[in-house]
Amino acid sequence: MTLDDEIKEKILQLSDSLLIIDSWSFIADELSDSFEWIGSKINWSKTSKHESLNLKGNYFDWIDQINNFIHANNIDSEILHSDNIYYINDSSLDFSVSIKPKQFYQFLKMAINNIPQHHY
Repeated sequence: MTLDDEIKEKILQLSDSLLIIDSWSFIADELSDSFEWIGSKINWSKTSKHESLNLKGNYFDWIDQINNFIHANNIDSEILHSDNIYYINDSSLDFSVSIKPKQFYQFLKMAINNIPQHHY
């Protein structure tokens, strides 16, 4: 079983309303056009109102740190008022996921604990 297959299986176990998008070039194109890049990473220093978080510990420690960061910077309001959220991975996965705001935190935990590389 490939990593793609394993993660798709985990996504389906989370919720049948999470949408796996196999043809996601339109999302990558929009993301690519919206930011400046350094290799395969967004150049966050070129974005407005950039905030960063240096994660400590292992993947399982990261969830609390990320949740605290989201709430402390009022990102949770942006999440809740979004029509849709798209997840793409740097290079480990060959698909995207469409996430409704109410599914965000459940998906985030699964992604951080199971998917390597950078998350966008």
